[in-house]
Amino acid sequence: MDKTIYSKKIAESLSSGNHPEEFATLFVTLLRQLVMGRPVSREALGTALGWSGQRVATVLEPAPGTEYDEQGNIIGLGLTLRETPHVFEVDGRRLYTWCALDTLMFPALIGKTARVTSRCAATGRPITLTVAPEAVLQVEPAETMVSLLTPDASPDIRCSFCCHVHFFASPSVANAWASTHPGIELVPVENAFGLGHLIAHKLLEDSERNTA
Repeated sequence: MDKTIYSKKIAESLSSGNHPEEFATLFVTLLRQLVMGRPVSREALGTALGWSGQRVATVLEPAPGTEYDEQGNIIGLGLTLRETPHVFEVDGRRLYTWCALDTLMFPALIGKTARVTSRCAATGRPITLTVAPEAVLQVEPAETMVSLLTPDASPDIRCSFCCHVHFFASPSVANAWASTHPGIELVPVENAFGLGHLIAHKLLEDSERNTA
């Protein structure tokens, strides 16, 4: 499969084309608030956006995976305050992401470098990365791979995509795992970062257009 075409298909599926026109604006703003390490109320999000509460609710509605605390504050949408296998540290604050690709994509969206700690989905071997907005600065093991697939039409991106997108410590380990998971593509971290960067800049462009 042509990786360039495949990457574009994923970018189109994950970007705001599957969401209301204003989703990118909300998503980028929400990430930049969540990265502060605190729950985000709908009121605070609306204030940051200059939107009414109803408008926030309408744009959030097609994102059923959104995580809330007991008070109804938002605590996760891709980036989350709840523990996952993917630790995402920014400015000394410990957060988490839903999948491996998120760790490579979010630095461009928040404009900050992240220290990522994860594990091989097959062996449990530790995997560490330093991801800047424009480049992967460090990855250990160097031959780390990422699993990808084309999302289906489900609005629940966490179930249809994120639960299949992992880090693997080596190509051999990744290939063994993928042999029992139809539809999976495997790419090196740098390729996955390129895909994440493509998606991030599509979201940023959409966000800027909607706020212009």
